[in-house]
Amino acid sequence: MKPVVFDGCFGWLHPAHSSTGVVLCNPFGYDALCTHRSWRKLAARLAAAGLPTLRFDYPGTGDAAGFEEDPGRFGAWLAAIEAAVSRLRAWTGVERVALVGVRFGATLAALAAQRLGNIDSIVLLAPPVTGRRYLRELRAHRTAWMSTPAGANAAPIADDEQYAEAFGFGIHGVDIAQVGAIDMLGGTRTPARRVLLLDSTGTNLIDKLAQHYESLGAEVERGDFEESDRFFLEPLMSEEPTVAFGRVVKWLAQSASPATRAAPSAALPEPVMTLAHGASERPVTFGQCFGIACEPDAPRQGAPAVLLICTGASHHIGDGRFLVLVARRLAALGIASLRMDLRGQGDSTLLSDEITLDSIYAQSSREDAGAGAQWLAARGHARVVAFGVCGGAFASVQACASHPNIAAGYAVNLQKFVWHPSDEPARPSWFASMKASWHAVLTGEKLLRAPIDSVSNSPLVMAREMTRRVLVRSWFASKARRALRRVAFAGRDWLARTRGRQVSSSETRALLHSIQKRNAHLRLVYGELDRGLEEARVQLGASLGALRSLPNIQVNVIPKLDHALYTREARAAVMHDLVDWLQAEFALEDELERGAGRRAAPRCIGSPARG
Repeated sequence: MKPVVFDGCFGWLHPAHSSTGVVLCNPFGYDALCTHRSWRKLAARLAAAGLPTLRFDYPGTGDAAGFEEDPGRFGAWLAAIEAAVSRLRAWTGVERVALVGVRFGATLAALAAQRLGNIDSIVLLAPPVTGRRYLRELRAHRTAWMSTPAGANAAPIADDEQYAEAFGFGIHGVDIAQVGAIDMLGGTRTPARRVLLLDSTGTNLIDKLAQHYESLGAEVERGDFEESDRFFLEPLMSEEPTVAFGRVVKWLAQSASPATRAAPSAALPEPVMTLAHGASERPVTFGQCFGIACEPDAPRQGAPAVLLICTGASHHIGDGRFLVLVARRLAALGIASLRMDLRGQGDSTLLSDEITLDSIYAQSSREDAGAGAQWLAARGHARVVAFGVCGGAFASVQACASHPNIAAGYAVNLQKFVWHPSDEPARPSWFASMKASWHAVLTGEKLLRAPIDSVSNSPLVMAREMTRRVLVRSWFASKARRALRRVAFAGRDWLARTRGRQVSSSETRALLHSIQKRNAHLRLVYGELDRGLEEARVQLGASLGALRSLPNIQVNVIPKLDHALYTREARAAVMHDLVDWLQAEFALEDELERGAGRRAAPRCIGSPARG
């Protein structure tokens, strides 16, 4: 696969030689984050079947230019699909183009195809038939999430008529009205000669849509999307729908034939994204990893480069697209960055067969973070700050303890300082502190009242089921284990303090001492209800007293900071804190600008920052 940039979009071309090419139309927001891994696999399968395939990010999403708050996103997404079709024809010489879309990407594909009028085949996987229903789904997801321990302390949306979102990705302003007006049953033109519809809702809407397209002259094939309940899950749990994808590949290959003319010989343009605020981005590979380097046009003297490590099983854009937002905010301040996928994840050279907590917290994560720091150092950035959230925070802390070019680490909602294989099962309670879980117990009935509507195969149902498991089956066992560990660590500290006896060594404290010894600095940032803060108190004492001898290690607790930074307020709070900390830690020449919005007042624990 080859990286490409066009019309402000970033994408990947999977080359092949056929008369028919395929454009993959991403779903929106969290769906795109969850399905990215399988979407890449589908592109590879189509190319292996002889169909050149282009997958890409819409403007304001993923690695593309722009922001989700920019006006006119809905129209820009349709225009981007049309541009992708044109570029695929020009780059590969295909005579026919097929569109494949999933969820809201399927809706966009159908609308764009109707505007183009020259699409041969279209595959629609679980499309929302009306925009009004889709917006209700987004709002229902948000309501359900806020009733789980993870969202227990999140700030509510002040005006959901101007902002509809789920899991950190939103639609704004007039785009809400435009999306809400979508009705696929109202089209007067068939999107393509051939249509494949795979349904996951179990309603009669897809039957009506199939009949509508047939009445317009299309050849329609309809089927069920039975694997969707395992596909539309969070990135760590999402499974490739191999049966459905196999059907899609076979159906599209039926209309393909060897190219009747040679593809253009011109090379693809250099994949450089020029950003509006005086910076540029380009894809890079190092070792088995992939990254996007963001370089400011006017670098700030004395500033370190920032290594942005992917979060858990999510690829390098981060939850809520936060790593992209951080990279571009830093670039506007003259600070270079590299946001990266660890090996086997995202767009790295080779995908692993599966991603587990053991693989996310493996020794290789520290090695990959070191490789990213080495790449930056080789390009003149002698000092590097490793940044990460959750699993990315683990890799940043581990690398901070060992890599010579990493001068500091910034870790958000770190869950584990040290990981042992199969240390914890993958379950939703893993991120919930006891305080947050009690909040969910007391307010959990709100979840049961959240509207289901048409989301029977969606993250909403998963969130409900996961919450039931937290509250019914695993809650007491999980909290009992944590309480026992807290007592054991407290007893060890008491013996060391009163009897002068060191009962056992602490891997966590040894790790932090190694950071202090090499004079690196570390800032640990937590939400006040995050499970990671509870783990830190288990390991370092209830008042984090073990940090008194480690002046380079700081802990910051920020109110209303949800675990994955799904809320806009949480992302803004971390952004402000990061910029302030960089200013103080590296004694930059002048005060760094702060973005718009009111800064959260963090509660600081531990030593003050030192330059």
